[in-house]
Amino acid sequence: MLIPARLVTIWAVLQLGILLMLQQAFAVWMMALFASMLVYKLITHLSGRPAIGLKLVNLIAAVIAIALMFNLRQSGVLNFMLQILLLAAICRLLALKHSYDARQLVWVHYFLIGSCFVMHQDMLVALIIFFAFTVNLYSHFYLFAPSAVKVQWHQTGRSLLIILPLWLGMFLLFPRVPPFWQIPNAKIASSGLSDTLDPGSIEQLVRDDSLAFRAEFDGAPPSQDQLYWRSYLYEDFDGRRWQVNAVRKNRNRMPNTTATGTTDNMQYRIIAEASRQYNLFALALPSKVNNDVYIGSGGLIKSNKPVSQRMSYQVTGANTLIAQATDNERDINLDVAEGNAETLNFARQLAKQHSTPAALVQAISAHFNQQDYYYSLTPPMLGSNSIDEFLFDTRTGFCSHYASATALILRAAGVPARVVGGYQGGVWHPQQGYLAVRQREAHAWVEYLYEDQWYLFDPTAAVAPERILDSLESALTLEQQQMLLSGWLELELLQNLRLQLMHLDYYWSVWVLGFNDNNQQAIWRNLRQHITLIAITFTTLLALIFAGFVFLWWRNRPLNSTHAATLLIQRQLGKLLQSKAANQSMSAFLRQLSAQHPTQRDWLILLTLSYEQAVFNNDTHALKSLQKQLKCNRKRLKILRRSIKNT
Repeated sequence: MLIPARLVTIWAVLQLGILLMLQQAFAVWMMALFASMLVYKLITHLSGRPAIGLKLVNLIAAVIAIALMFNLRQSGVLNFMLQILLLAAICRLLALKHSYDARQLVWVHYFLIGSCFVMHQDMLVALIIFFAFTVNLYSHFYLFAPSAVKVQWHQTGRSLLIILPLWLGMFLLFPRVPPFWQIPNAKIASSGLSDTLDPGSIEQLVRDDSLAFRAEFDGAPPSQDQLYWRSYLYEDFDGRRWQVNAVRKNRNRMPNTTATGTTDNMQYRIIAEASRQYNLFALALPSKVNNDVYIGSGGLIKSNKPVSQRMSYQVTGANTLIAQATDNERDINLDVAEGNAETLNFARQLAKQHSTPAALVQAISAHFNQQDYYYSLTPPMLGSNSIDEFLFDTRTGFCSHYASATALILRAAGVPARVVGGYQGGVWHPQQGYLAVRQREAHAWVEYLYEDQWYLFDPTAAVAPERILDSLESALTLEQQQMLLSGWLELELLQNLRLQLMHLDYYWSVWVLGFNDNNQQAIWRNLRQHITLIAITFTTLLALIFAGFVFLWWRNRPLNSTHAATLLIQRQLGKLLQSKAANQSMSAFLRQLSAQHPTQRDWLILLTLSYEQAVFNNDTHALKSLQKQLKCNRKRLKILRRSIKNT
């Protein structure tokens, strides 16, 4: 059987859409190759040329599959599986000739469409995925249904009205079981901060306007200058760049760093975007977390597996200092690499003048504030002795420049110090009740050790206090602010639309993606607590429904021995029967109407004949025909009533 031409076009466009939604699993050359194959299929199909032979398609598929296998180590197992699955679908489409091949293709499409949820969880893409599912379902129907059959939209709508409440009930109440198999981790480029911090790394990240995470607070949110979201601790310094120490990379749970005698005074929930990293975000000192996260070394929050999908977790903590974990921690953060001789000399001079870490920190802050230092999104390039060049030559830098220089000065002065990478601030949306933190809020600051506790010091506040007290944009020049917005984002209407979509996506994350076993168990507990009220309500509804059915039966029950055809005519004609004489039969009245209204004569005569056959011959087929005629001629009955009323 030949395949309808429109279905081939639908499948080619559908596969292009799937390719775009799965682009994170494909290298650029793969995207170009797969897209070229689909465009070629569209062109040949629309021009009426025959499909490619199966042998040639199998040869093309084998060559591409071998190339994908060579790229397996770089792409990862999960991505390789998605690449092979989409390759199979495209090759099947290229050689498509018969309906039995198309039926296999439709089922493969369902798997590909479902795989898109592995890469995306935001609401807008979810709507696109559901639309793709509907399109594939539409093609599925026309592929299997007889050619004369069309979609019964009314029946489909009624089915949806039944299915949706059942689906919602299963989503809310059906017990959730862990997966029987695990998806292998994909080797996808991570987003956000990384294990390495060098001059320029955060500046590049600040140009990214995508969400990093959102936060909800139990109570009022902290002030802007307290929103320091810790994520990384950089303690190894080679003279130019900072790296995470090997101890911090250990994903095993480390001893708790909670200081004794503190009281938890913060509770909040984080909804983190996919970053493909283990490190997450927390304020100050967390003491308790839930879900698939834990508190690691240095009070950092970490995930048990790379965050490949949007996830949420609860944090309880205190706005207090972090205690020193081990003696080794002090030694690690006193190490000074070779190079940057001018900075080391400057640090020794400050150490002679200021005997305590607090006084030394104040001196560094005053130096940045009183000298000609500038905060810029585009600082000059630096060489191997980057801190020397920054402090004494360029004097222009971003947060990572000031944090790196401060940490090295403190170490050279004998004070253990480390650079902290994370995010500072965020935009509070009071109506929705959440704080949105974007990648552009990425920030670096310093923690120094004094009396076995780590103190926070942000040297950026001495140069650009607006960055800490307000936002990044307020600390930049107008020219640099324009660099943060792409061309289309400058339009205010699009900015507002984007903001509203972000709010909708937040509700999607909280109510749908964030619905977990704890929420489900809470629903079951509430149901058990109100079981009596629920039983009474349910019984009352059943009684009302039953009473309604009884009432309808009673209303439509046969009166005396009146024939069903006569009852049917009486219900449909209604007020028309007021002009019928008491001793006049129904058949005579119908013939009278046909004579009085010539424009309605034809269908009234047919109606009379069906009525007479049903009554006098007790013909069930004539009764069904009568019902059908009355239903099809409702509009004519209305016209007849109107004409009689106006005479």
